[in-house]
Amino acid sequence: MSICRLPVFFLCAASLLLTPVTVSAADKNTPEAARLVKVLNSNADTYDKAMACRRLAAIGDASAATAIAKYLGDEKLATYARSALENIPDQAADKALRDALKTVKGDLLVGVINSIGKRKDKQAVGDLTPLLSDKNTKVAIAAAHALGEIGTPEAAKSLQQALGKGDAKLQQEVGFACLMCAKSLAKVKDNQTALALVNTVQKVDLPENILLAATQQAIVLQGKAGLGLLAEQLKADDLQRFRAGLQAAQKLGKISTSTLIETYPRLPEERKALLVAAMGAIQDPAGLPTAIKATSGDSRELKLQAVFAIGELAPAANDKQQTQALDQLLALVKQKDADLAGAAESVIVKLNSSQPSAEIEKQIDTSIRKLLESETREQQLAGIKLAGGCRLSSATPVLLQLVNHSNPEVKQAAISALGGTTSLDDLPRLIQLALTSGPDSPASQALIAACSRLPLEETAQALAGAMAGATNDQKLILLDQLAAIGGKTALETVVAAARSNDDALQNKATDLLGKWGTIDVAPPLLELAKTLENNKYKIRALRGYIRVARQLNITPEERLEVCRNTLAIAERNDEKKLVFEVLRRNPTPQSVNYTVSLLKDKALNVPASATIVSWAEQGTPIDDELLTDALERVIASTSNENLKQRATQQHERISAQAKQSEKELGFQSLFDGKTFDGWHGNEEIFRIENGEIIAGSLTEKVERNEFLRSNKEYDDFELKLEFKLLGEKTNAGVQIRTAEIPDHHEVSGYQADLGTGYWGCLYDESRRKKILAGPPAELRDLPVRMNEWNNYRIRCEGPRIRIWINGVQTVDFTEADPLIPLNGIIALQIHGNLVNEVHYRNVRLREL
Repeated sequence: MSICRLPVFFLCAASLLLTPVTVSAADKNTPEAARLVKVLNSNADTYDKAMACRRLAAIGDASAATAIAKYLGDEKLATYARSALENIPDQAADKALRDALKTVKGDLLVGVINSIGKRKDKQAVGDLTPLLSDKNTKVAIAAAHALGEIGTPEAAKSLQQALGKGDAKLQQEVGFACLMCAKSLAKVKDNQTALALVNTVQKVDLPENILLAATQQAIVLQGKAGLGLLAEQLKADDLQRFRAGLQAAQKLGKISTSTLIETYPRLPEERKALLVAAMGAIQDPAGLPTAIKATSGDSRELKLQAVFAIGELAPAANDKQQTQALDQLLALVKQKDADLAGAAESVIVKLNSSQPSAEIEKQIDTSIRKLLESETREQQLAGIKLAGGCRLSSATPVLLQLVNHSNPEVKQAAISALGGTTSLDDLPRLIQLALTSGPDSPASQALIAACSRLPLEETAQALAGAMAGATNDQKLILLDQLAAIGGKTALETVVAAARSNDDALQNKATDLLGKWGTIDVAPPLLELAKTLENNKYKIRALRGYIRVARQLNITPEERLEVCRNTLAIAERNDEKKLVFEVLRRNPTPQSVNYTVSLLKDKALNVPASATIVSWAEQGTPIDDELLTDALERVIASTSNENLKQRATQQHERISAQAKQSEKELGFQSLFDGKTFDGWHGNEEIFRIENGEIIAGSLTEKVERNEFLRSNKEYDDFELKLEFKLLGEKTNAGVQIRTAEIPDHHEVSGYQADLGTGYWGCLYDESRRKKILAGPPAELRDLPVRMNEWNNYRIRCEGPRIRIWINGVQTVDFTEADPLIPLNGIIALQIHGNLVNEVHYRNVRLREL
């Protein structure tokens, strides 16, 4: 495949959006990092070096820093180099950036300085300080910002000395950097140095916003000692100073409440509103009396802010204060100002939901009832809204009466409130109200609200029970409600409707099931897709089943099962296309093996081939070896010339990449394809043909177990090979960490098993004589291509053994017995007393 070379300036902008390229054969970062460093030290093109830097940002260490640093002065690669060094967690990256301060110039130097600031390199203070007076203002500003980010006493000293020097722009930025530095110092509890710095800033002729920020920081840094300065700001005529004081008060927290309370009476109404809002943000109940008093102010804005502040302060106050707040809020509810009344109602609801004492709950209940019984329509409407908002179940009987009120506004409000007050006991009455009112009615919406907060299964049972006496139109409403809440009973009821003989119910139910939000819908959808007689609804059920794999959060195994089941029953190409779309979007070793198996089906060969080629072209986390094998099978099977050509291009690229990776990792061939050099065993049983080790026969039984054994023993290693078993019942295996039994055809040790019913298991040959680990019996055949070549990968590290077949991990076993040896020979087995034939090839190993 030809790689599109994007301009480097575009890559710089897009690099963070790209997925890092991984070397699939590597299990450790060190070999890959070393390979990337070689790229940087080579004559590779700019694109490859950019991608190397980008990957090293994730896996690089001290050894990579020097190679990366060479490009800090390269206009095309500097951004990549800085990004890599910023992320390498080693002091070597800091040193590389500091060293670059002496060699890099102009805008690239600004970038280096910014990177030093991001890393907060304390050792860079001495190198950055001279740059504060650099002739290039950009460099000087960058140095100031970096020192601000570093935030040490030494950095503070350098910044303090730079104040009052340079042009206005630089002075502004130095002042800003001082505030950054003070903030960093405060984080490490060095308030004294931070305060000295901001005090110096206040004495310099700087823009007003910086001076205000410095004053604000000075107040916060002093804590209680800064309350006097806070009071000065709050009393100032200048509105910006006042606002800065309020921000400082919020940062100080509750220790500022007393100052705010003392200041409040002296302020004009508009500033009182701002101060009360700040008290609410601080959430100190001590401010509640002031907020309550503010609700009686002359300004409407002050009253609104006071109500909102009560909502923040009252939940943490004592019962007496809450009672006072509640009385005032109820008084506001009765006012004609709709906004003020609505705000008061929302705060009462908030107070009720804050788990108040029984006394306050009773007061709220009593007050709402009085409002409901009021002859004044406005107060009655307020009571209805509060009953619904506070979920006052005791108000439900009154609301059910008001549903028949002659006033449409009262009727509408009562119906809506039932969504909040209805309990399980009253739910049947609300269900009937919704059924008689019709779909999308206020009663239907209230039912949705009630069902969403009541216990799921009990609610579903009530809805399902109402289906029995309902008309068809009413059943449609109930099905919508059931689908909205979900759960076991809801699903069963909707599935039953899908199986009914009524077209309207089937239409509604299959539509709802196709949009179901949980994976428990998958089995019934599959069953409906198999059994429904109406082809329209049968197809809809199947598409809903595919949607489970496309849109819901399920495991890769579950998703692949959906694909398998769908292709097994799908009759139309439309549904088959959706399956391949799922496979393309979700590449896993299992899905690769499954898609390879579909190549044998002439009707599916082209979409299966296209899926495999797309994986290769787009880049996936699939092992290179597995993908190479899949591409080989596409090339051999497809009649589509375009796909064959694309597959060939990708095969050449990925196979070369895989070979290079194995070479760099240190894999060595254990079988030369011609002789048994390095091996010993029964050469009457084992033979070499066409570069393969073959044992067994398809016409005669092998008398007993036989093993072709390596001459060398191995400790920790990674072994790869290919195998193929032929015959009706097959059995073979690969011995690892195995001991030879003197004068005996058997061996003793671990076996990576092969054969019908045992694929991918770890067996203990002639020792414990049992399977130690492996996939469930029903899953053992899934990764295996019967009667074809398969890939085996075995990795042994210490007591841990892992096994993969065709990229699918089948074993992750850790030996618990300290007496079991963790070294031994490798041996290839043919099982005795069976008519079968085993082929092995491409055996290679790297020691770890």
